[in-house]
Amino acid sequence: MARSNSLTIPACIAWGTSVLFSPFLVPIVTAAGVVQKHADPQNALRWLVIVVLFVTVLPVLSIAVMVRCAKVSDFHLQNREERLLPLCCTLISMIAGTLLLHQLGAAREIVWAGVAYITNSVIFSAITPMWKISFHSSVATGCITVLVMLVNPQFGWLFLLIPLISWARIYRKRHTLLQTVVGAVLAVGNTVLVLHTAKLGSQS
Repeated sequence: MARSNSLTIPACIAWGTSVLFSPFLVPIVTAAGVVQKHADPQNALRWLVIVVLFVTVLPVLSIAVMVRCAKVSDFHLQNREERLLPLCCTLISMIAGTLLLHQLGAAREIVWAGVAYITNSVIFSAITPMWKISFHSSVATGCITVLVMLVNPQFGWLFLLIPLISWARIYRKRHTLLQTVVGAVLAVGNTVLVLHTAKLGSQS
């Protein structure tokens, strides 16, 4: 019985970590931090609602429709070959949301956080047909980088969570160690490059 529990606890931790740090949830927390830092109070809720709608709600609904129509096998997109269409739909939604934020006059920090997210998505979507790179580790790392550069450098301690996320994905046999590490490294590099290009740096 003790042996059974010892096997169950890591599995539960790995599952919980994967859910908590879902690529559809982490950007919402990041957006909340950026919006709170840079948006005027009158429009903060509006910008956050737009982010939630275009980064999470619409992409999740599109995947649900694809599962219903048997375009993909499952909601978690475990088969690499089935990821391209959902990724394209998610990318279109994010681009539309970022353009809407720009048109409505959101702070440039909020808009460029969206541009960084889109840039990472384009690169990882291009890699996915050839190699199952980890979106969990890449999205989490990219979002932490945004928080460090646009909100407060003290958020750097959140990088300590990346090994846990990587372990969870490896434990659940979703990715290899290399797939999680490459995803994280590329996300940091892409995000820093985009925000540096926009002349946005660490905020005190």
